[in-house]
Amino acid sequence: MNYFYLFLGAGSFIVLLIIIYDIQNKKKVNEILRHNKNVPPLFMLRSAELKIAAIRSALNIPDYGDVETEQAKENLMKQLDRLVAGYKNREMPLTAYYAKLGSLLISVNKFRATVSGSVVQVHA
Repeated sequence: MNYFYLFLGAGSFIVLLIIIYDIQNKKKVNEILRHNKNVPPLFMLRSAELKIAAIRSALNIPDYGDVETEQAKENLMKQLDRLVAGYKNREMPLTAYYAKLGSLLISVNKFRATVSGSVVQVHA
């Protein structure tokens, strides 16, 4: 019966230590969350940077001398510049910026497909 009280006391002490440790960790986590409340999600920010790079590389296609193509390309570059400036000036939140970049990337890909599809390739 001596061992029963020994294990009961040791078990109670271990449970008490676990509860104290859990309370301390909850306080630390809440403090970290409170400090990081206004920090933008880093993965979304990195993905937005990758979208910008993809849009810029897609718009750096060689000139074909077509005036309409050049005007459409300039229009897309102006849209991209407006989006980037709007986000840098804090006129729009990151989620809206990310969504607009996605739609602009889709329209750039459509533009690129029409430009590459309109070029006639002659095989010898």
